Amino acid sequence: MMRTLARAAGAILAVALGVLVLLGLCAGYSPSGWLMLLAAGVVAVGMMTARRRQSRRRGVARAGLALFALVALGREVLAGRGDTTMITLPAGTGSRWLGRVVDEQDGSLVGARLLKMVWPSLPASEQAALVPSMRDAFVAMRASEGTTASPVLDTLLSRQGPDAFDTLVIEPHGRAPSAAVVFLHGYTGSFTVECWMVAEAARAIDAVTVCPATGFDGRWWSPDGERILRATLAYVAGRHVGRTYLAGLSNGAHGASLLAPRFASSLAGLILIAGSSREGSTGGLPTLVVQGEGDTLSSAAAAHAFAARTGATYAGFDGGHFVMMVRRAEVRDAIASWLRRTSPN
Repeated sequence: MMRTLARAAGAILAVALGVLVLLGLCAGYSPSGWLMLLAAGVVAVGMMTARRRQSRRRGVARAGLALFALVALGREVLAGRGDTTMITLPAGTGSRWLGRVVDEQDGSLVGARLLKMVWPSLPASEQAALVPSMRDAFVAMRASEGTTASPVLDTLLSRQGPDAFDTLVIEPHGRAPSAAVVFLHGYTGSFTVECWMVAEAARAIDAVTVCPATGFDGRWWSPDGERILRATLAYVAGRHVGRTYLAGLSNGAHGASLLAPRFASSLAGLILIAGSSREGSTGGLPTLVVQGEGDTLSSAAAAHAFAARTGATYAGFDGGHFVMMVRRAEVRDAIASWLRRTSPN
């Protein structure tokens, strides 16, 4: 009876793994993601085979579990050993373990493929470029930063709040930071790869990039969102790095344009990427507006109007709402150039 149940469970696991493998072939998993799938496959084989030798079946399944545990342990140990770390604010403690177990790439590329199916208004050019661009960004981030933690799973489990929230901290390579960029994520939560893309530009002025996480919907203008930003700015102030810029993407940009006037006295500038609010302002700060001219969610017309009304610098690109991803090098260079112009020599 037990052998029959084990074989049935193994068969179900094998079918699920087959689906995951097909998704991985279409979208692309990280090296650790493929190893975890291999480990799960070994477990499935052990459960389904060796009908007469229960000890052999258990041995194969245990080997698969051991491989899975080894990969997870390796990520636990290696995540955050480079210039990219994740801490828990406001206490300032280390990252929560769940954020270190799974590589962010393993779900993001699958999610990007599903997004194309449920967002028919996404421009055709961006539909074609989104997944390859995201895959390239993850490969480049891994080459630059090594193994990194991610806030995604804790966000999906609603574990981001003013009393404890994941915060990514990306340092300049080989230098002490002389400035800071605080980056507010958009809808669907904080992603390490987006934080890193901003950090690539921020390193042009030797800035540390600090990316706090709020809820899945990215409502930074809510009381909880404002408290999280306030605690993040307090952390940055405690590092004594000098000038601090506030940046935001999509909902994060919408929130930044609403919150900037309240925090203007502690900020040196504002960067709004693919989003702003009609009721928002720059708070008198030097501001860069980065916009995809084909954005169907946050229109270029609204971005132009915001820039004209506030005197912000406008940087438009051939792209849609995911312009920062699909035009990664161009957007990075534009932000880096603006940061250099607005920073003291």
